[in-house]
Amino acid sequence: MLQEKLASFFVKISQNEKVLVRFLLGISIVVYFVFGFYHLANFISADEHFWLPNSGSERIQDYWKAISKQDWKDTKINDKPGITLAYTSGIAMLFEKNPGGQLISNGGTVKLFNPEITKRINFLYRLPILLISGFFSLFFFWIIRKITNNPWMALFSAMGILLSPVLLGMSQIVNPDSLFWLFASASMFSFFAFLQHGQKKLAIWSSIFLGLGLASKYVSVILFPFFFFMMVVYYFFEFFRWDNRQKDFAKMVIRNSFSYLGVLFGGMLIFAILMPASFVEPKVFYEGTIGFPGMQPIFWTVMIINAILILDARFFVSGGFVWLIKRLKPLEEILPKIVYAILFGTVFFVLTNWLSRNSIIDLSGIPFNLKRSDLFSELPYFKRFIMEFVPLTFALTPVALFMLMFAWFRGFLNQTKIKTFSFLLSIFFLIFIVAVIEQGLLITVRYSIILFPLSMIIGSISLVEFFSDIREKKLDARGLKVFAFGFSLVLILFTSLIIQQYFLNSIYKNAFVDRVYRSWYGILFILVATIALVFTLRKVAIRKKIADVSMVWIFSLVALLNIVSISLIAPFYFSYTNNLLPKNYIISGAWGYGGYEAAQYMNSLPEAKNLTLWVDAYGVCEFFVGKCIHKAKVDTQKYPIDYYFQSLQSTIAINFPHAMEKNSVWRLEIDGREKSFLKIRQSKPLITGQSVQGDASSVDDN
Repeated sequence: MLQEKLASFFVKISQNEKVLVRFLLGISIVVYFVFGFYHLANFISADEHFWLPNSGSERIQDYWKAISKQDWKDTKINDKPGITLAYTSGIAMLFEKNPGGQLISNGGTVKLFNPEITKRINFLYRLPILLISGFFSLFFFWIIRKITNNPWMALFSAMGILLSPVLLGMSQIVNPDSLFWLFASASMFSFFAFLQHGQKKLAIWSSIFLGLGLASKYVSVILFPFFFFMMVVYYFFEFFRWDNRQKDFAKMVIRNSFSYLGVLFGGMLIFAILMPASFVEPKVFYEGTIGFPGMQPIFWTVMIINAILILDARFFVSGGFVWLIKRLKPLEEILPKIVYAILFGTVFFVLTNWLSRNSIIDLSGIPFNLKRSDLFSELPYFKRFIMEFVPLTFALTPVALFMLMFAWFRGFLNQTKIKTFSFLLSIFFLIFIVAVIEQGLLITVRYSIILFPLSMIIGSISLVEFFSDIREKKLDARGLKVFAFGFSLVLILFTSLIIQQYFLNSIYKNAFVDRVYRSWYGILFILVATIALVFTLRKVAIRKKIADVSMVWIFSLVALLNIVSISLIAPFYFSYTNNLLPKNYIISGAWGYGGYEAAQYMNSLPEAKNLTLWVDAYGVCEFFVGKCIHKAKVDTQKYPIDYYFQSLQSTIAINFPHAMEKNSVWRLEIDGREKSFLKIRQSKPLITGQSVQGDASSVDDN
């Protein structure tokens, strides 16, 4: 009876596309929360302790204390500014009445924590972000469907965002970036939808999200000029709709230009309201918006050009602008090809260079977490440009990376139908990367987080378009070549993965394979051989085989591949690195992960409560039942240390005489990457006169 009801239920769903799409979206949200709730409270990421209680600088609590005392100046709690965290994670303050109970004893050097309260605080402060990120997918689904007029594109986009390991990991962390990417991308999509449909509510939504984005991270100011750029590109790409209705075009230009100003100033007003320090000290407001480093000349240039467009539309019916559009019409075909070629070529170069272990250009000497801008700025521009793409390339799941590259290749061949939107999202990658380079920064996965939802959407639009053309038998000869290239790319990546896993990373290393693999000729051979293999397939067979596959099966396959990627890295989602990056490289450290597991090992030891553990990073002491020290200088005569915890991304170095056993008693390598290590070593008697550097702290035989 139950089986019959279930069968009937699924039959009804499959017969109604609208219901089917919503059902699959619901399943994606459920999967997101299943993974999201797992391990939610059992870690403390880097910098997160500044926002949570008991750090000595509780930024969320400081904000609400300043509000309650009407001390508006102190509502500037950070230079991010991270204000939205006070309104989301701050909800936890209503339920956690005694956050101070987490720290049982603070003797200055030695601290003692209550792990149960730590976990409760982590859960309460993170839950709002997890919930907002999960249910925000409903907005992404709605806005992408409105832009593309295709529910399947919206579904694939929302699913890709929900099941991205990096975005999932970000949704578990109390950090301004956790909300920045949500609000900034939502503002971007809403503004484009406004350009399409002209609905005031969309402009209002864009303004609200822009304000929330600014209140999350000042870097949201990049949207100020980008929104104007979106308008101009939209006019160039969509001008044919008004070619014979110049008066209507001029009216639209005036409407959009004033709406653009409304979106910007509305967003800045929301930002100021959320951070009252803006009213007390105008400099705070200015530096967080128009006066952001590098923004002032760009902002005023855009304002002048926007004013010219308004005057031209008002007094000359946009005659000057129309003349310019017609003269620059060839750019509509040329510019996208250039952008797609640069993006595809750069990512493909990054893949081949790192897959062949830097055999083309050796960039292995550049640390993934290089923070000194002067050192990074000394590198040639080409190398800096390439390095900025590394985190994105290897932090996307293989299927997401393939979809993105496939989309850019199709765009280069002018195969995409959602041209304007896809092009604008794609060129934002270049604008963002160039802006970061000009700031002298080497971006990490967290700093490039805004690019991840855009990647999912670009890839989803292209994939659904491609399979829709196949099913509707609209795929021409060029489209089949695109498929052949895409299939060859999959085989290249798969072949490279097999070589790495079974010939280079295992104990059965093959010297000959290693030499070939490290050469450009090896990669080129794989490429040529794979393409030749694909083109031998009969086109009819290709078309017939794929045309019978429903969109549901394609969705299920993509979702399953993403779920596999999440499962392989669980529960350390934000440290996800796809296996296309050889295991001897990393794009991020543990970043706070593994501290809970280290504490669990320590807690399992006899007399754990009487042990003293020295740590070089946050997120361990808070889960340990014994005494804990996190200081660079320690009087070991007064505070004898039993064990040392060390990590790659240490926040402090040992700056006192010490000695440890050579081998670690506990070790964890995030994602199986040796460089992303966490280890615990037992102390040993200190030899009289032993210096700080006189031990084997950097050596480990395990």
